[in-house]
Amino acid sequence: MARRRQQRNWREELKDLFAMHRGERRGFTVLLGLCIIAAAWVTWEQWIRPPLLADKERIEVVWQSMQDTAHQRQLRRVATREDIELFNFDPNGLPVEQWVMLGLSERQAGAIHRFEERGGRFRIKRDLARMRVVEPELFVQWEPFIQLPDSLPAQGGQRHARTRNWPTDTMAHRWEARAGNRPSSPVELNKADSAELVAVPGIGPSFARSILRYRERLGGFTNLEQLAEVPILRNKPDALQELKAKLTVDPDAVLRVPLNTCTVEELGRHPYMGWKVARALVAYRQQHGPFKRVEDITGCVLVTDSIRDRMAPYLTVEGE
Repeated sequence: MARRRQQRNWREELKDLFAMHRGERRGFTVLLGLCIIAAAWVTWEQWIRPPLLADKERIEVVWQSMQDTAHQRQLRRVATREDIELFNFDPNGLPVEQWVMLGLSERQAGAIHRFEERGGRFRIKRDLARMRVVEPELFVQWEPFIQLPDSLPAQGGQRHARTRNWPTDTMAHRWEARAGNRPSSPVELNKADSAELVAVPGIGPSFARSILRYRERLGGFTNLEQLAEVPILRNKPDALQELKAKLTVDPDAVLRVPLNTCTVEELGRHPYMGWKVARALVAYRQQHGPFKRVEDITGCVLVTDSIRDRMAPYLTVEGE
């Protein structure tokens, strides 16, 4: 009985909830009809109605306007760059700093270096234009200064014609010609450019780029043992021994940092120093006055004997 009573009460409450007089029912019907009409109109406009020609033309006009605006903005950005410095350059192995001078950001220059680290190489001028980070308008400004040919010589037919008259020792002549491009004497490591390093047997483009980058960070090599610190040559003792016989080092060619006038940034970027030691050393100089000798840097608590010995060839004081 109690259960039936609960069911009856529930039904009565439900009837009371939906109980409407005649005017309310008419208003509800009109509102429901308007909602159905609005939903049908949206469905027709969005998914059913075929696009009119005027709509297509309007879309094309808007899209073309967007493209033109983006293109004009790009042109304006390139044309108004006042920090572009144009000079003759070979894009293969070009340092980040020189890419920045040419108008690229460090991030864009890094993309080019990653392309080269994966084995990529620029053979003609148009190869550089194919890089996504190089804007067409920027390439137009670079083109007269790129030290690469406009195109590769077509040698297909000529090669086949020559093969008929090649002597029996053709391969020997080819190897002699190739060997003729290699340096006959050891290459000085601190003055060699990318092309000179690549010409050394055993040094490819990747090795040359890595060696030049580390040389730039150091300020130059003082001995051939420092090649073991180059990232790409670490854990390659056989390659190091082979290269030592083909390279020489002039210690006098290194760049020296003036110890009494340098800033924390100039000292801290050196791989043997680090920012923490550089800050402490500059603070020590400000407190105790200029250094009289390079060896006096050990007066700073953070400068160990190891740091002193490694940094000494890269530091100088007035009078030395």
